[in-house]
Amino acid sequence: MGARNSPPHYKSGAHSPSPSISQLQIKLNRERKMKQIFVSPLLFLLQCSCIFTQAPAMSPVPPAQSSGPASLPPAQSTPPAPILPPAVVSAPAPGPPGPPNVVNILGKAGPYSTFIKLLQITQEIGEITSLLNNSNSITMFVPSDGAFLNLKIGTLNSFSDQQKAELVKFHILPSYYSLSQFQTASNPLHTQAGGTTNREFPINITTNGTAVNITTGILNASVSSTIYTDNQLAIYQVDKVLLPLQFFVPPAPAPAPAPVPSKPKKKDPSSDSASVNVVSSGATSLLPHMMFRAMVYPGCFFFFFSVWFVCMS
Repeated sequence: MGARNSPPHYKSGAHSPSPSISQLQIKLNRERKMKQIFVSPLLFLLQCSCIFTQAPAMSPVPPAQSSGPASLPPAQSTPPAPILPPAVVSAPAPGPPGPPNVVNILGKAGPYSTFIKLLQITQEIGEITSLLNNSNSITMFVPSDGAFLNLKIGTLNSFSDQQKAELVKFHILPSYYSLSQFQTASNPLHTQAGGTTNREFPINITTNGTAVNITTGILNASVSSTIYTDNQLAIYQVDKVLLPLQFFVPPAPAPAPAPVPSKPKKKDPSSDSASVNVVSSGATSLLPHMMFRAMVYPGCFFFFFSVWFVCMS
């Protein structure tokens, strides 16, 4: 102990090289640098960890209060609604069918444009629709366009607006008639145009098997075919336009007023008294003569007595 380290001694006869002092220094310097290379980073890391552990912990910064309105509390999450199967909506029950449309029926059935125009111009189609809406039954006789062409030129235009309306009504019966019911119909038949007298708007219907003939007093027509029929409305085609008698026959003159009975004249009392006096005086003058006759002819006494009694009364 305490003895200095003596340099190594080499045995005699060994051939190991003896390093020089300069080489040893180089080796020591190299080892020193290697230590610095490995130790210095470790020391730096150790120093940094000590600094971080010794630094005071930072207090949390409170959130800045905004000057705006207070924020609403977060909405509470609600559980999702259960998914229900789609509701099956049943269609409403269909209502009762409306009345038949006369214009559509005639428009689809054939050439009845002239009669359709008359229905619309005279506004009788509104009255027909109102009757059908109120569950009333009607029968219609509809002339074709060819039947109107067979009229004398200017006949239809010569009618006034009132006559055109009456002409349309003259083709309508206020009751439902099937073809078989015409066989038991009671003539004359009342039309929508008026009454049943000859000066009004009646028609007479006769049948011959399945043929139906119509008489207006001006012409005779016949039913050609059935256009439409149900339990409320019957529409038949006729081969002629039904012309009412009233359009062509002047109205009958009004009956003369009955004579007013004259008032009896007042009797003059003076004339009555004079006549009484005359009668009484005459009776008085005849009395002796009648008594004489009664005496002469006893059988005539009773007769003269009766005459005298009547005159005196």
